[in-house]
Amino acid sequence: MFGLVCVLLEVERHQMSIAGRLTVCLLAALIWTGCSAGPGDLPCERDRRCVRYGISADIPILDPHIAESKEAGIVLRQIFDSLVYRDPDTHEIVPGLATDWQVSPDSLQYTFNLRQGLNFHDGSKFDAAAVVANIERIYDSEMPISYARELLGPLSQYEVLGDYSIRLTLASPFPAFMDSLAQPFLGMASPAALEAYNVLRHQFHLAGTGPFRLAEYLPGERVILRRFEEYRVNPVLYSERVGTEIERIEFLITRGEELDALIELDQMLDVIDNVSPSEAQNLAGNSRVQLLPTEIPGTAVQFLFNTRREHISRREVRLALLLATNRVAIIDQVYFNFSPVAWAPLSESTGYSHTGYINRYEFDLDAAQELLAAAGYTDSDGDGILEHGDAPLSLSIVLPPWGGMPAVASILQRQWRAIGIDLRIEPVPGATRLASLIRSGQHDLLPVESYGIDPQVLNPVFLDNGEYASSRAAQPQLNELLLSTMQLVDPELRRSQVYTIQALIMDEVLILPIREAVRLTAARADLANLRFDAYGFYPLLHNVSFADS
Repeated sequence: MFGLVCVLLEVERHQMSIAGRLTVCLLAALIWTGCSAGPGDLPCERDRRCVRYGISADIPILDPHIAESKEAGIVLRQIFDSLVYRDPDTHEIVPGLATDWQVSPDSLQYTFNLRQGLNFHDGSKFDAAAVVANIERIYDSEMPISYARELLGPLSQYEVLGDYSIRLTLASPFPAFMDSLAQPFLGMASPAALEAYNVLRHQFHLAGTGPFRLAEYLPGERVILRRFEEYRVNPVLYSERVGTEIERIEFLITRGEELDALIELDQMLDVIDNVSPSEAQNLAGNSRVQLLPTEIPGTAVQFLFNTRREHISRREVRLALLLATNRVAIIDQVYFNFSPVAWAPLSESTGYSHTGYINRYEFDLDAAQELLAAAGYTDSDGDGILEHGDAPLSLSIVLPPWGGMPAVASILQRQWRAIGIDLRIEPVPGATRLASLIRSGQHDLLPVESYGIDPQVLNPVFLDNGEYASSRAAQPQLNELLLSTMQLVDPELRRSQVYTIQALIMDEVLILPIREAVRLTAARADLANLRFDAYGFYPLLHNVSFADS
């Protein structure tokens, strides 16, 4: 056994704009040198050893240490193993590339014993040095800003204790650390591949230890994976295979097109990711199709009230809006009851949702009108819109095109108009423009979606230095509670404080919760063992097979 200590010095990270990231992706596409599936292969549609998986959005970049999109994670989960995993059913942390671990009493040191005898897809050895290579790449100042770096939190030092033992030291307690290590964006990549290929080319030469290896990547079109015959990790995520073993996975980018799922499943695809609720309703009960609703842990799908704005700054107005919203009708009309109504900031699937607010703010139009009248709102000119002094009660809402949000806003517009509130809808084409509008703070309601199991998913929305800070008046007590929760390691005390945080958010009526996120996947009926990991987005395809007829 030997000891090697390396301190990760905090350096000014290379800043890369969104436009810069897109440039990286475009350059990567121009220099692509992917491999073909190989001569003599049967077309996938005639080969029961191949699964065709339709992904609903493009993959900006396919690199675990740079990627942020859930669509990238769908593919990365098949190629890379992480040090630990979360059990899909219990959410408990379970072994992955690490067989076991110890945490110091002060929760600052995590010592991992690693699996032995494993090779990456390119034949290089997995060991503690490989873990070091991945950590150093994530911290490399030449790398773009990454979600992987954020996941590592206050990691400050690593210490190699032996060929298969490593200690990671944090600068401060970070109870979300093990959750971070379980995510596909901290999958372990081959050090040989990391050294051989630069940041642009690496995504075309990925080598992990996962159940499938990369065979071809054509950006904007497809990713083809082949089974890794030497796979030896086998975490408890996987069950026994039944029927014909799958040798190849073809991920096909559908770019969010509205597909006729039944025709596609008959002719082109075996799985369709993220089908719309209306399409799912059409498929329900069809014997040729299985519908797989999967809960997505994180914040509820909700709107943030911009408490810096004139009308929304009044709690009674926010409460009136909440009471004037018939969420049951929205779930029925837009989501066909595939998603439950959200009552609290965190979804039930996180395990942290505050159940004390179930049915607390039910639809009550009379109570909403009384609140507005008591706050001094009247319709003095008879145009059907309430005013406070000379200011009409006219509100603005920012709407992205995904997740049924336009339909939700149309219903809100009708429901609120019934009590004299004018809601103006501003559609936005994509995430870049949406982020810009959030930072501007110029709208009354903004959509909020933040995904993950650990309650720190609340931080980007509600911390005073978070991305929504310009769209929310400062809340010192809330900010202090969030910051302390980030370092609170006692699980029961932490849970209690998370409940207190949610109570403060709801009592101050800082959000309008709409629904708990559910992702709908459709698959051929004879495809067996299709399930998803604890985070809901990422399929576990190692044990998928076609049932033998």
